[in-house]
Amino acid sequence: MKKTQRLNVDKILIELLRKQPGTPFSNTSIRDMYLLQLPEAQRPSRNHIRKHIYRELLRLESAKVIERHEGSTGRGCKFIYRSEHKNFSLEAKPSPFRTSDEQAESSMDVETQRGLQEELSKRKVELIASIGEAEEYQRLYQKYPALRSAVKAQYLESRDRSTKLLGQLRAVESVITRIGFPA
Repeated sequence: MKKTQRLNVDKILIELLRKQPGTPFSNTSIRDMYLLQLPEAQRPSRNHIRKHIYRELLRLESAKVIERHEGSTGRGCKFIYRSEHKNFSLEAKPSPFRTSDEQAESSMDVETQRGLQEELSKRKVELIASIGEAEEYQRLYQKYPALRSAVKAQYLESRDRSTKLLGQLRAVESVITRIGFPA
């Protein structure tokens, strides 16, 4: 009597396969479904995921957990998931494309989310005002060349402040994107 072996398979992939037993699928179609399971900020290239999934599918095929649909081969090859497999038990392993701190970050409290949104709005307003100020100084010294020396220092200071504000704005936006709620 054969002993049941454990087969560690990507958690997201195995969940997708279990949702469609007996339905033919291609590497590309399962890749597209896989991508939808990942937060946008954590998505690697489509090609990288396709290769990862293909390696997993080949392992599953050799274990006879999936089989090729009607003997198809090559590009666009279709597979079918067999929900009954006697010699293997599938164990979910974490996806290499999901970060381990994802759950902690996505459970960010509402007050922090609101605070970050307020920071973002504040930075946008300050940036627009600073850009407007720099543009006005530039317009003034172009219209009145005699003011050039008096206005140039203020123009440069305003432009530097705009650059700094833009950096702060981008930092807040990247934190919001990483956590996964809309900016």
